[in-house]
Parts: sequence; C-alpha cells; structure tokens
Amino acid sequence: MVLMLGILVVLIVSVAGCTSSTSSNQTASSTTQTPSATSSATTQHDAFLEKFLTAYKNEVYSDSNTQVQAWELDWINSTSAHVQLTGFNKTLHRTVNADETFVVFPTTQDATNYVSAMNLAAYRLASTESPSGGAYQNVTGHAPQVYKEYLYIEGNSLNISDYKFHVIQQADNIVAVQTAKILS
Repeated sequence: MVLMLGILVVLIVSVAGCTSSTSSNQTASSTTQTPSATSSATTQHDAFLEKFLTAYKNEVYSDSNTQVQAWELDWINSTSAHVQLTGFNKTLHRTVNADETFVVFPTTQDATNYVSAMNLAAYRLASTESPSGGAYQNVTGHAPQVYKEYLYIEGNSLNISDYKFHVIQQADNIVAVQTAKILS
C-alpha cells in the first residue's frame, strides 16, 4: 500500500474502527509548492512520474474492494501532477474522495528537503517502514529506500461531514500530498 492507495485503506480502516478524534483546531497547513510551474501543454512530462501514475492508477482500479467512480489526472508541470479520485468501498459501503498532488524530484535528498521544509506541526510521523509492493515497487522493481508517511486526522470519525485525512508521503524521490474525505 504505497502512496494514495494507502490513504484509502487508512481512511476506511479508521472509519470502521476508530472512535477517537483529533481536535480540528489544529491546522494542517502544508504548502504544496511544486518545481517551477509551466504549461503542461508545451512541457514533456517526467517519464518516471508518468510510469508511476500509470502503475498507481492500475493499482487503484485493480483493488477488488474499491469501485472507482471518478479519476481525473491533470499535469501541473513536467514534474508534478494532480489526481482527483473518488472510490466506493464495497465492504463498508462508504464513498471516499481523495485530492492528491504528486511531485517527482531529481534526487531523494531533494524530496527529503522538500518534505522537511513543509509545515508538519499538526502531523505525526505514522511510518518510516517502506511497504512492499505498490506502484513505486512496480515501476522501480524495489521498495523505496527512504519512506516517510505523515498523517493528520481532522475532525471526528463519528461526524463524517467534518472528518478528513491529510497525508504526506515520501517514497525516495516522489512526494505525495493528499487529503481524503468520506462523502457518504
């Protein structure tokens, strides 16, 4: 469960079994700045990020527990893309919407510097263990050497109208900034 598929799993598991809440007066202000923005119409997309996003989409669509209702990919520039994803969990009968930005960096250190510069005050470090499998491993043939997942839960799981998950993940030189919300 690497990158966004992880947020859907975390979100659904938390809704199913979590009754505690995190105070919503914590503000998770994370800047999703990306390397210089240019028109995606005239810019060639980063080949690695393109392969990753294709593998990620295939992973999401092949999850037998999730029925994808909407998938929209928009390139921000040559090294970053925005995905809007809505899926229905067949087991829990919940619809989840995720808003994700993926950025690829020239090096893992550049990605680490980017994450380190973000405002992570409201987040907790949820994992540093690289999960096996997933889109990253599918594209590279190995799990990421550097993996960090930061999580911020906003609202109360018993009141889905104000319940959101915010996740920042680094898998080597890819950073994903995600927000997910239960729609129904």
